[in-house]
Amino acid sequence: MQIVYKNATLISGTGDSPVPNSILVVEDDKILFSGSAENWSQTQDPEESKAVDLKGKWIIPGLIDCHIHMDLFGFGDTFQENLVEDKLRTLRSARLMSDTLRAGFTTVRNVGTVNYIDFAVKEGIEAGYFTGPRIETAGKIISMTCSGTEYFDGMYSIADGVDECRKAAREQLKQGADCLKLMATGAVMNPGGVPGAAQLNEDEIRAVVEEGLKLGKHTAAHAHGAQGIINAVNAGVRTIEHGTMADDQAIEAMAEAGVFLVPTMSLHDVFMENADSVPGFMIEKSQDMQKTYIEIVKKAIKAGIRIAMGTDAGTNYNFHGTNASEIVYLVENKIMTPLEAISAATLVAAEAIGTAHTAGSLEKGKLADFLILDKDPISDIRVLTKNIEQVYKGGQLVS
Repeated sequence: MQIVYKNATLISGTGDSPVPNSILVVEDDKILFSGSAENWSQTQDPEESKAVDLKGKWIIPGLIDCHIHMDLFGFGDTFQENLVEDKLRTLRSARLMSDTLRAGFTTVRNVGTVNYIDFAVKEGIEAGYFTGPRIETAGKIISMTCSGTEYFDGMYSIADGVDECRKAAREQLKQGADCLKLMATGAVMNPGGVPGAAQLNEDEIRAVVEEGLKLGKHTAAHAHGAQGIINAVNAGVRTIEHGTMADDQAIEAMAEAGVFLVPTMSLHDVFMENADSVPGFMIEKSQDMQKTYIEIVKKAIKAGIRIAMGTDAGTNYNFHGTNASEIVYLVENKIMTPLEAISAATLVAAEAIGTAHTAGSLEKGKLADFLILDKDPISDIRVLTKNIEQVYKGGQLVS
């Protein structure tokens, strides 16, 4: 049976202007029509369709978060995660993914999880054991031997040299990874990590990228420092995660290669707001980088780099289910317009993670993942954090 959602203002996710007096037609889990009521003609007997009047409401695509860690809980000190047994973390992750879906995020890309918890949670959602978003999984993060990886016990696949990196990539793919994640630079969130320092060499990164491409899967690179970004771009990665210390050369390299940037910006403010309980080494590194981060992202946008929304959800006080705070940050810091920020969290995000053929916009033939809002997100982007009236995944209302 067709369900016809009518009279709402529709934002397609493509960047086009909102469509008032819209029609969205859904059958089973797919979209049959999306657009102005003036362009729609009913093709079925009215008795075989159901009309839902959404006058005064807004419809947008289901949101996409390109960078989460589902098995992290938001502890003040992430080392506390090591004290929680894996089975409990898996159960907790299942609940957190249900929270994420109800917050309007119908797709997430999980870019690193302890001991393959993400695979188990994804399988549970697909089997119908509990509700949750569509999940793109990466398994363990591929990292060279370095200080700080022990801070996240079980999250890293340690690899040194081309052959070990190739094997580590194959191990993640064997487990069922939808994408691969590697460390091109040091990190903020572990002691001894130097965010500006390049880590895996270009040839090591290329070996990982090549293994993914054999199966049509992309690679994401954690990269703060400029040289690490350049190494990752030259090696063929699809997305740069963070990009916090990108210089002009790194921005130019990303732009020329058509690489997506997934900045994770709002978490740095969260760190500062909770400085009394976040480890000092994280505060110090985060504070230094945040000073120029906004201008770097603005410069990247000006250079034509596509920005896909990511949150790093699960990190310190950066809770799952509050993911839309990143969209708010992009708008309120004048990095993007509301329509651009929504596109960054819908179609651009889907393009970045390789799911745009099925998700990210309200277009004919795509999955019916959409949100009904009771207020206009263009005039007040904070609507996405508090005024989501209904969430639909595959045409089904999420309870």
